[in-house]
Amino acid sequence: MIYGKILQIKEKKTIFEVSIEVHFNPLPGQYVSLVFPSENEIPLGIGDYYDGVLSLFIESEKIVNKIRNKKFVILKGPLGKRIDLGRRILGIAEGNLYYDLLFPLRQAKRQGKEVKVLCKDCESEFEEPSRDEDFDMILASVDYNEIKYLPPEAYVYVRWVKMNCNMGVCGICNINGHLPCIEGPFMKVKDLVD
Repeated sequence: MIYGKILQIKEKKTIFEVSIEVHFNPLPGQYVSLVFPSENEIPLGIGDYYDGVLSLFIESEKIVNKIRNKKFVILKGPLGKRIDLGRRILGIAEGNLYYDLLFPLRQAKRQGKEVKVLCKDCESEFEEPSRDEDFDMILASVDYNEIKYLPPEAYVYVRWVKMNCNMGVCGICNINGHLPCIEGPFMKVKDLVD
């Protein structure tokens, strides 16, 4: 468990961006858990981490209201498995699901890799791909019903299962024998669909 100092809570159109000063070393593909002692933990994707500042994008106003008047929050993490970023990465997302991809995509860009994004109903900071481009990695955050249209090697942010313990102990997040809380939250399509 680590303590983070809340720097700012900014309300965007349909989501809140929470900036937290915290010193840890998350890697692309990992996530954190926001801990409310004696209540629960909320697993959250890392929106970004740069220069000691963690960005979390939170859709729930209820969660934001629980931390709004606090100076510090308790976090568990980084959790999950890191992903090795390719050289040419395509991000695919819709609406607020775009924020699930931000940290790995921004890290890739910082490392000098090529990043393009197909984003439906969202404003992306990345260029759109042309039809004839090839990519060696696909990162997606899409509705569960859409994953069957992605290539088997594409990574999908698993957000449709409940990650309860965030340690692989309870097994609630089990998908086809895989535990997104420790093997994810980005998992390959071939591990998620039959």
